[in-house]
Amino acid sequence: MFSTLTLPDGRTLEYADLGDPAGQPVVFHPGTPATAGQGLVIADAASRHGVRLIAVSRPGYGASTMSAPSLRAAAADTLELADLLGLERFAVLGASGGGPFALAVAAAAPDRLGFVAAHASPGEYGVVKPEIIGDGDRRALALLAEGKPDEAVQVMNEVADADLAGLRGLSEAEFSAALAKMAPPGPSWLDEHPALKQAFEADFQRAVLTSDGMTYDNLCWLGPWDIDLGAITLRVRLVYGEDDRMSEIAHGEWLHERLPDSELVVIPGGHGHVTFGAAADTFSALSAE
Repeated sequence: MFSTLTLPDGRTLEYADLGDPAGQPVVFHPGTPATAGQGLVIADAASRHGVRLIAVSRPGYGASTMSAPSLRAAAADTLELADLLGLERFAVLGASGGGPFALAVAAAAPDRLGFVAAHASPGEYGVVKPEIIGDGDRRALALLAEGKPDEAVQVMNEVADADLAGLRGLSEAEFSAALAKMAPPGPSWLDEHPALKQAFEADFQRAVLTSDGMTYDNLCWLGPWDIDLGAITLRVRLVYGEDDRMSEIAHGEWLHERLPDSELVVIPGGHGHVTFGAAADTFSALSAE
């Protein structure tokens, strides 16, 4: 399922080409932590709506080479992927922790996109929910701001290792039980779709084999963002859940206030209802463009 390509600077980028191979191309930035395999959760919805879903493993996830954390750099990688796949124009969708990366692509090359959507995307945590950022996170972010990315990654890896230690070295059943204990209270979309839940958990387990990917993501969007949201000239579809305790509506309001043109859609349900369940509606909206 996974494919790789070599970027111009020699790094490896992993991706998965899913959905309708003849459909409208949508580059999908999955959540945190996740590899391109998370695209399987919404691949059937993509096929039903005539969407070719190209899911990306960001640096540090799967076979993708780790690099200095940067939303802008991740956007450049996405554009290189589009070039190498021969995509002149495409859409972007970011789910949860992948939302800022989808927005980064839109800021970097609005002329190449026909549609932009972010489901349950975090805003800049240091502004929206500063109480979430721990001491270790702050040390890592300070090092990154000082131009010391390697040291920042080392510190953030230590934070992520502590968070993920209880999920490593487990059987599939043990992993599923451990993950369930970490889930926020409330209705679970994945529980309503057991086959897709299995695909989600298999990818999650692969994504946390190391802490590099989660570290990359956290360093990109916990602190100040290195992109200009004001440069996004396209209308952005922002989707949030009434009962989502992982990415609250406050994040959507923060983005909505800063994007030149956006719609803020609030739907019933929790995190999974937004990140995955809302994909069909977003693909339908794309088809109507």
